[in-house]
Amino acid sequence: MKRLTPSSVLLTLDPGELAPLFEGRPGQSVTFCLNVDGQECYRNYNLVNTEDALPQVAVKQVQEGGVSQHFNSAIHVGDVLNVAPPEGDFYPEDLDDAAHHLVLFAAGSGITPLISIAQHALRVRPDNKVTLFYSNSDARQIMFRERLDRLAASSRFEVFHVLGDGATGEDLSTGRLTGSKVKKLLSQYTQGLPNEYAFISGPMGFTETVVNGIGKTANPLPYSTFSFQRQRHGQGADKIRPTTEVILSVGGLKRTIPNAPQHLTLLEAADRAGIDMPADCRSGICHRCKARITAGRTTSAELDSPTKAVPKGHILCCQQRPSGDRLELEMD
Repeated sequence: MKRLTPSSVLLTLDPGELAPLFEGRPGQSVTFCLNVDGQECYRNYNLVNTEDALPQVAVKQVQEGGVSQHFNSAIHVGDVLNVAPPEGDFYPEDLDDAAHHLVLFAAGSGITPLISIAQHALRVRPDNKVTLFYSNSDARQIMFRERLDRLAASSRFEVFHVLGDGATGEDLSTGRLTGSKVKKLLSQYTQGLPNEYAFISGPMGFTETVVNGIGKTANPLPYSTFSFQRQRHGQGADKIRPTTEVILSVGGLKRTIPNAPQHLTLLEAADRAGIDMPADCRSGICHRCKARITAGRTTSAELDSPTKAVPKGHILCCQQRPSGDRLELEMD
């Protein structure tokens, strides 16, 4: 066990005589069967180790309660866990047949499938190059920072951090990653050659934003995506998700999101619908996504707490989810 950030841990597994069954490929995951508060839970986590090492997974606690908290506080060295062998085909094996420039986009714990891909690509071919764009709310949330710094010692690996709190002081690396920023980053860091390939991993709103940005370039890269959704404890991924009709007024101009998923924040739902909602972060820091509810209600997304008080009668769209059948908001 090793703590990566204040809210994430790295677990190293020892399969013993079953080790050959756990020799995973880049981007693969293993499934855990856990008993959490008397409930049997199955969760998939990506392998983050190099291919010659013991299997490792990294788990970020994204909410109070549930499996992520169990990993971060209730599992200890020496515990015996039920784990199924690796599976998945996120990484196309034919990429190893020729030299490639891999362009990776990750947000938060979305780094987990990409760290193994980066390590594999640099190891399998000396003529491969990897560029990583990594988005987090602040520097303290960067997972695998030491490992990324070691990889960056090579001229074949470059990492570009995008921080929501604006610590970098530069426009492209400050706030949330938007489609226009993705387009600018690709124009600076890629050459539009046939041997460039992108991998995108993170919350659904993030992956869709990056895909939108790739589509705006003159020569869109081929890509593979790995999306996940924030789940409440005991909520299955295949459960039908309710939606809300959201009417958003920005400077007097009304926009509608007919079916805003109630498991996404309002900012994520706007990104998904292609609506440019004012915001420089996703962490309650900038307050640009502040809105006034004129009809309907919202629920807390239980994410990072805002750094300053929200005026009475207002919400932050990056911190709230839509609720009910209809929601009306006004933004300045």
